[in-house]
Amino acid sequence: MAWLPLAVLTILLGSTPLGYLPVPGTAQFLTIAHIPVVLGGVLCGPAVGLLLGLLFGVGNYWYVPHDPVVQILPRILCGLMAGVVFTLARRYGNPHSQITVGSLSAALAGSLTNTLGVVLASLAKGLMLPGEVVSVILFHGAPEAFLAVLVTLPFAVTRGASAGRSGGTR
Repeated sequence: MAWLPLAVLTILLGSTPLGYLPVPGTAQFLTIAHIPVVLGGVLCGPAVGLLLGLLFGVGNYWYVPHDPVVQILPRILCGLMAGVVFTLARRYGNPHSQITVGSLSAALAGSLTNTLGVVLASLAKGLMLPGEVVSVILFHGAPEAFLAVLVTLPFAVTRGASAGRSGGTR
């Protein structure tokens, strides 16, 4: 049940203004609601990342009902991708840097999956203009990825990221 606090935080951030920092620009917000989703994927594994991503997506859809495909699917993939990337880094990475490189890679992969998923789905559905894509990725996606790394890396290193391997916590 180590994932339960992350689920509560995901619901709180995903379904309220607390998870979306207003900024000028096309996307209008920096999303921080994806951070507990990424943490869940790293600390508890891909299945928990997927579940937290679903909670994030549904919460986001509840907060601002718009398009469920754009709002839910990328968020599910965000948590799943973070968990899978971390698992692969732990399995195949350098034994001396598996947790550090794995959590850094997982945070970037999860965050960018969220950003690119939302942008590409919005573009495909005609909800975003092609000229807006680069600015959203650079001015919203890049800072969101940086924040995900900033939070995920110390948590993973201090916890030893053992929860994803054993299903529990230390």
